[in-house]
Amino acid sequence: MNINYGSMPFNKAVDAFRDKLNLPTASWTDIYEGQHARAFVIAGAMKEDLLNDFRSSMDKVITEGMSLKDFRKDFDQIVSKHGWGYNGGRNWRSRVIYETNLYQSHNAGRYAQMQQVKHTRPFWQYIHNDAVEHPRPEHVAWDGLILDADDPFWQTHYPQNGWGCKCRVRTLSKRDMDKLGKTGPDNAPAVELEDKVVGVRGPSPRTVSVPKGVDPGFAYNPGRAAFGEQLADDVMAQYTKTRTQWTTLTPQGWAEAGREQQIPFTKSPVKLGSRLNKKAEVYEQLQKQVGEEKLYTPGGLPFLLNSKALSEHIDPARAEFLPLLDDLLTNPYEVWLSFQQHNGTGKVVLRSRIVKAYDIGKGRYLVAVANVRKGLLESWTFIPTSRRNYLNSQRKGYLVYGDEE
Repeated sequence: MNINYGSMPFNKAVDAFRDKLNLPTASWTDIYEGQHARAFVIAGAMKEDLLNDFRSSMDKVITEGMSLKDFRKDFDQIVSKHGWGYNGGRNWRSRVIYETNLYQSHNAGRYAQMQQVKHTRPFWQYIHNDAVEHPRPEHVAWDGLILDADDPFWQTHYPQNGWGCKCRVRTLSKRDMDKLGKTGPDNAPAVELEDKVVGVRGPSPRTVSVPKGVDPGFAYNPGRAAFGEQLADDVMAQYTKTRTQWTTLTPQGWAEAGREQQIPFTKSPVKLGSRLNKKAEVYEQLQKQVGEEKLYTPGGLPFLLNSKALSEHIDPARAEFLPLLDDLLTNPYEVWLSFQQHNGTGKVVLRSRIVKAYDIGKGRYLVAVANVRKGLLESWTFIPTSRRNYLNSQRKGYLVYGDEE
């Protein structure tokens, strides 16, 4: 793919890049495939200020078209400023950071554009970049391949398909197909899976299966993960009716994080409220508790609680637990980050989950969970029970905060 810097910024690419959360990682395998659509990572960059500096530099690359030469000047300054010891040579490492972030953001943005026009340009064609110095045989073989826009092939073979890959995909209309002498799309190539070991030099090597010709970590569609695939309304409606519409991509949890299986029940710091009858009453109570809006930072992750928006999603009959909400968000027991993928659209989201358990007196107990996405409180659940099974099922992902009491 040849990116014309004069055409920057590409707004969809900017959106794809800026809609990421900084995530410290020790190894490039700490997060995998579509999770990269929601997290900005530099393998081995464990400090927030180091990540912030790299992110600011990459933002200039994507929004202003900064060249690799100029990025390397930033790279040298950042490394010197933070005393960062990285793996690999300077030219190789800086190129990997530069190209992977630039191309994947561009590819994601391009996918979003292609989704918008697929009703008039329903065919996609794989284009290999002949300028690559050491082309992969499979990428060369896919050159010119034409498939339906919704063919499953694009879920695992949409560029980039490996480190340094500069392949691209273009859209075709029925008229374009006629000019090419095509009456319909090609048959998708058979996908042959290979087992490869990743993270050999890191603390947790593992074996993964990837399509032949695709490097480990690249067998996903960056645009589908960032923006989601457009589905027909009736199809999307079926997913919204089910409670299993999301699949968790980060199955590790409390055991892998070294946490205790039994969460302690904390004595309720406030008196419970009353059940209400109307959402307007819920809104009024929230305003009394936290005002119109309040900023919280549990585990260092800032988000905004909007009383009006939250009141629309609260059953007035469960409003008696609202007085505990401020304590849950201010003094959580644990905060988890979890990547989840929509089973229909393929979109990947990053949610933070806040958990705590309460002793509310008279032999009554309560488990509490709040979900945050994109800086806003998305939902909350208070369940009157002394059983911790439900709460433990929510303790999955990356632990970003844990009370040590």
